[in-house]
Amino acid sequence: MKMKAILLYGREDLREVSVDVPRVGPNDVLIKIRACGICPTDARKYYTLSGIIPKLPFNPGHEWAGEIVEVGENVTEFKPGMRVVGTEFGGYAEYLLMSKSAPRWWTLKEIPEGVTYEEATFTEPLADVLHSLVDQAKVKLGDWVLIIGAGQMGLQHVMVAKHIGAKVIVSDLIEERLEYAKKFGADVVLNPKRDKVGEIVRKVTNNRGVDAAILTATNQSAMDQALECIGVGSRIILFAGVEKGLRVSIDSNKIHYNEAMIIGSEWVGKDIPNKRLYEIALELIASGSVPVKELITRRIKFSIEEIKKSFEMIRSAKTLKSIIVF
Repeated sequence: MKMKAILLYGREDLREVSVDVPRVGPNDVLIKIRACGICPTDARKYYTLSGIIPKLPFNPGHEWAGEIVEVGENVTEFKPGMRVVGTEFGGYAEYLLMSKSAPRWWTLKEIPEGVTYEEATFTEPLADVLHSLVDQAKVKLGDWVLIIGAGQMGLQHVMVAKHIGAKVIVSDLIEERLEYAKKFGADVVLNPKRDKVGEIVRKVTNNRGVDAAILTATNQSAMDQALECIGVGSRIILFAGVEKGLRVSIDSNKIHYNEAMIIGSEWVGKDIPNKRLYEIALELIASGSVPVKELITRRIKFSIEEIKKSFEMIRSAKTLKSIIVF
């Protein structure tokens, strides 16, 4: 039996191919994909070939949810008919095979009752946000958090930070996104084109500065804002990956005299993943504490034209979250 898959062959070279549906071995699970989120990193791979690309051609879809249709004889924890979510690459296809030997087999989770396939596709990005705020930024009740960039990842940071009990400041150049930030609980929203971000942050924090600054978009302006707004012992989190070759400079005295820290946040932990975060993410989605479905701005058909259009809209900041619905 054949299936459709959409693969990346090179920079801006996305192709639709017809391939055999994978055969199920004794340690495998075959999943019928029902929904797949389009991640900003998918678009970055398409335009620049930067980020994780094991080899070309490559299926970048990693925010998928689906239904198990067949399991191997050695697989006992999953059954046909179960609704599952996972993060192995391969979601831009009608079927996906996961093996117990796969590095991210442990991310395969049953979707809780009441959570839709579309909502479940947020499990991986939401877990990443939890890692960013809890593990890397060490955010706790009452902290002031500056979130720079109010795209769909920035807005997930808003939701989680408010759930933790932090006070949230959001900075973005797009007014519509600042409205979303207010909707999701941001205490202060700022537009650097009109607002003196540093002065306002100092005022609302009683001249203490923010405890954490999360860069969900990394560029010189974002770094300058973060350095202007931090205080003693603050953490600057580099959450967003960037295109190859991008460099930013820092005022090292801001770090030195504040004994502040700049730290990266990759996935749910680079060498020792915080596996519990996937379960917490699903729990937050199921409870409605983090209303991720409100971030979906486009539901698209599984077609190369629609995926390319979504990439264009991500790059031009004209959408929040696009979901492929199969």
